[in-house]
Amino acid sequence: MNSDCEVAVIGGGIVGLATALALVEREGREVLLLEAESGLAAHQTGHNSGVIHAGLYYRPGSLKARLCAEGREDLFAFCEAQGLPYERCGKLVLATRPEELGALDALAERGRTNGLEG
Repeated sequence: MNSDCEVAVIGGGIVGLATALALVEREGREVLLLEAESGLAAHQTGHNSGVIHAGLYYRPGSLKARLCAEGREDLFAFCEAQGLPYERCGKLVLATRPEELGALDALAERGRTNGLEG
């Protein structure tokens, strides 16, 4: 193993891997990725639900809504570029009580304002 590196990234989860990849591809850095486990994504990253958040619940025009939309599209583009399978399966939001029905229309409008389809 080469011990010369410019940057050490600690942790081989999604954040550590994305950081290391960006440093190599965008900055041309020599990166050493340090992971305590025998494999990558062994903790929280490997146990998440795999949901790509749409930004449905964020206030239109807010930083969260904008970053969620940008991040979602960036993630789809990354998957395409890397040949990684993914599915755009949508999201189903239900009212569980009659008094919640009116809120669904407002939520649908918020989603459209935030750039979502459906």
